[in-house]
Amino acid sequence: MKVEMISRDESELEDFDYRDEVVIKVDGKTVFQAADGEPEDGNLSRDFSAIYGIVDLMKMAYDAGKKDEEFEQV
Repeated sequence: MKVEMISRDESELEDFDYRDEVVIKVDGKTVFQAADGEPEDGNLSRDFSAIYGIVDLMKMAYDAGKKDEEFEQV
């Protein structure tokens, strides 16, 4: 299982008004994505809805461990 965590670099942050974004990819497929939004509008159903998939990600990691898959963090 190859896991990548990607966030914006300094030049991208400047282009996006210093609002960051985090993307997690597993084996090249995006499985989690969350980004800063307007502070007054930040809520779970809009800006942070990806948290509802965290249990699925935990199960994916657990199943990979049961199969003795190697965990590679990039």
